[in-house]
Amino acid sequence: MKQIIKSILFSILLLVTSTAAAQTSLDVGGYMQAWYIADQQTELTTGETINTNGFRLRRARITARGDISDRFSTTIWTDFASPNNVLLDFHADARFHPAFNIRAGQFIMPGQSHDTARLVSSRLIFWERPWVSTALASGMGFDAFRDIGVMVYGRHKNLWYGVHAGNGAGRFTQAGTHITQRKAGGGLYGTRMDLEIMPGLSLGGHLSTNQQREVVERGTGPFDIDRTSASVRVATSDLGIDRLDTQFEYMAMRVNDDSRGVRTVPDGVYNLDGFYGEIVYGITRKWHILGRFDRMNQSPGQGAGFSADESFQRDQFTLGLTRYLFQNDREIARAHLNYAASNSSPGGLDSHIIVLVMQLRFIPI
Repeated sequence: MKQIIKSILFSILLLVTSTAAAQTSLDVGGYMQAWYIADQQTELTTGETINTNGFRLRRARITARGDISDRFSTTIWTDFASPNNVLLDFHADARFHPAFNIRAGQFIMPGQSHDTARLVSSRLIFWERPWVSTALASGMGFDAFRDIGVMVYGRHKNLWYGVHAGNGAGRFTQAGTHITQRKAGGGLYGTRMDLEIMPGLSLGGHLSTNQQREVVERGTGPFDIDRTSASVRVATSDLGIDRLDTQFEYMAMRVNDDSRGVRTVPDGVYNLDGFYGEIVYGITRKWHILGRFDRMNQSPGQGAGFSADESFQRDQFTLGLTRYLFQNDREIARAHLNYAASNSSPGGLDSHIIVLVMQLRFIPI
């Protein structure tokens, strides 16, 4: 842990030194999210119920970005709310044209659901993301939605796109150190596109595949990885009704291997799919009310006690009230009060949470 922190601080020092030497700009910022869990109740398969309340520091992130020139920049993100793996992003960008940019390093890859690829956590309107989107990202091989690799991305008129190639093993898992053997061309490849069809109506989706053969990772293997995922999203903003925003996203993943932490049926298959639908109404610019329903299906179920022929389904309703704080027309803070209730089957297990999220945001524009 100390070595990781030393490495990050040294990297930031190098970033500061290089930008100062090149007489270019350096922007530093971050954000903090703190929770107060007023009541959390979880029903277990044993019939017991767990009750939790108290405070939690969910995220405490610092960023530094150095513009080396009009074309090149480097960015680092760290999270100090976690006991380890504090480095989130460290990447370099080359901007050749608004429609053609290149990024290399460790970062959030675009070939995922919109919920994990393009919705950064400082912009979350609920206390957390739906279960299905985080489960899909993890199942495909991402760690905190991140991987090590390269991407090409850009915007042309109303179209945003991103194409990436990565190790397919998440943060810190690098070829030549942790990945010591695999067939040529192995990795996680994906693309995402989001198009504003007309003012207030957007359509997007992703497609990705993680294909690796005869992998030896951290001394374990050889094993194969064969996973694919896809999603589609429809979103509206002020379409027909002012200050009313909606979005719906469906996603699915299929695993055809028996490795990297998922249970499969005897023929080596695991299926995940689900969706979420959200609606937000701005009573004023500062006060919003919102709701979400999300569902996740897994076959077979991934929890303890599930057999290979049992499927798992989890439904969750979330209601919320959000207050934004602005200074000089720029958001500096927000607070969410959320109530979420879920039911999972088999077993008909219920759970709920009442949580207050407080965020202070000082990310440079």
